Amino acid sequence: MSPLVNPAALFKLRLRCLRRDLLWPPADWGLDDACRLPSFADVASVPDVLDLWIAWNASGLAVRGVARGVGTSRWCHTTRPEDSDGLQLWIATRPTGESHRAGRYCRRIALLPTGAGRLANKPAAVAATIPRTSEVPVELPTDSVLIESAATADGWRIDAYLTAAALPGWDPLEIPRLGFFAALVDRRLGKVPCFAPPAYPWDGDPTTWAELELTA
Repeated sequence: MSPLVNPAALFKLRLRCLRRDLLWPPADWGLDDACRLPSFADVASVPDVLDLWIAWNASGLAVRGVARGVGTSRWCHTTRPEDSDGLQLWIATRPTGESHRAGRYCRRIALLPTGAGRLANKPAAVAATIPRTSEVPVELPTDSVLIESAATADGWRIDAYLTAAALPGWDPLEIPRLGFFAALVDRRLGKVPCFAPPAYPWDGDPTTWAELELTA
């Protein structure tokens, strides 16, 4: 049974997102151990199956997600991004911390390890719907998210570069913080959120998201 109060809501999750000069390609980028986000799986009462790294510069955000213990079988369909296996991100470039409904500066992106290409074996980045949004963001521009993926012995790794074009309202010099949430989606485990219990409305309520401080 889920707790009556989201344990993570008893404090404001404010996480550091470090600046790195090079965000793409993954072979050369600067995502090191200092860019790794702490796990709140125990607080959220979910399986500890996802590791996240994130960094920023004026051109956008770089994200690495590594799923562990989810096996090697994937269900990824670009026409059904909300339900597909992979890593899902919720980003608010101009967070208010007050509105319970996402607006035009909020973006949900599904990063899928497979599902694209003629054989559906290539990774894909697809805009996904945020429930109860008050204003839909502009359409995700083609090629505004660069993505690579690799299968591992018991899961997958996804590397992605979300350019400024993919992030409506992106202006880190004026607003050096982001609303941020992430969840792993897996056909066996279901939706595994990072910062809140599964029963809470994190998929559509920005007040349940963490805050990233864009630091040097």
